[in-house]
Amino acid sequence: MDKDKSTSRPGIVDKRVKRNIKELRAYSVSQIDCSIKLDGNESPFQLPPEIREILGEELIGIDIHRYPDPESRELREKIARAGGVPTDGVLLGNGSDELIGMLVETCTGLTGRVLYPTPTFSMYGLTAIAMGAEVIEVPLDQDFDIDIVSTIDSIQVSDPDIIFLASPNNPTGNTYSEDKIKSIIETAEGIVVVDEAYSDFSGYTFMPYLQKNENLVILRTLSKVGFAGLRLGMLYAHPDLVQELNKVRYPYNINSLSQAAAELVLENHEFVSENIQLIIRERDRVFGELKPLNGIELFSSDANFILFRVGEAERVFSELVDRDILIRNFNKPGRLENCMRVTIGTPEENNAFISALGDILSS
Repeated sequence: MDKDKSTSRPGIVDKRVKRNIKELRAYSVSQIDCSIKLDGNESPFQLPPEIREILGEELIGIDIHRYPDPESRELREKIARAGGVPTDGVLLGNGSDELIGMLVETCTGLTGRVLYPTPTFSMYGLTAIAMGAEVIEVPLDQDFDIDIVSTIDSIQVSDPDIIFLASPNNPTGNTYSEDKIKSIIETAEGIVVVDEAYSDFSGYTFMPYLQKNENLVILRTLSKVGFAGLRLGMLYAHPDLVQELNKVRYPYNINSLSQAAAELVLENHEFVSENIQLIIRERDRVFGELKPLNGIELFSSDANFILFRVGEAERVFSELVDRDILIRNFNKPGRLENCMRVTIGTPEENNAFISALGDILSS
């Protein structure tokens, strides 16, 4: 028997892969090697030498031939204490992306609809569509804030099971109006997820509203404040909801190394706070340095990045790469046409970017 013919499955993708998956475009990140990397919204700062030494000693002592604590109990207890919430109101994920998946899988049981404003973090839509939910997109207003009239109308008509609100928003960088978020929480019958991935840089959180709003869920992460490699996302919600979400959590989803490193971070948070303040100061400085440049439109930011628009985004992106600088190119038809996003790096990296962009825009 011809082995190749017996194992071949012509058309297997067309026949077996779900249509909603085939119509998706995978989440992608540019794999371009540049010395100055300002595209991923990561912190530019390494751990201090003394903390690295302690972490190394901690990791050496981990029995990696054993499974990690399946409930991440000690880590969850420390996160709960830091957030002022009960431990059974905290759920951890392999990044916030996994938690978004748990929410959609668990909480789309009535209407099967997921609503979010646009433009925003693409994983809300990708995850919802991949899991068979119907997505409802409501454009942001001219200031990239929530269009509250259109949003409330959509909520009342479609009764979404989940509403995702990223505040500060990615990629626009702004924090949504507090009154608008509160109005959505009060109006919605379903779950309202306030994604606070960048809230460390805005200084504002909806955590105080958790106790009084059973339909409120808050997402946080360590990825933006110096620990993207740990892939640790944090979900805060009513314990009854956390109990249901925990049923779809994959076993041992937080590995032993990440648990140990995250615990160390929480015990030594002073350097993290210092780095956050430095990034905020640099963000404001970079914004001020970019403002006088000809051919640029800046959007105010409460995050660790700045969104801006230029006349020819593709050319600017290419010329920055030629100068060994990588930022994120969001250029596509619509609200983000010719828009680009630069992560705040070290002062030296920021200076190199400002100088290079100025040269490119004046050429």
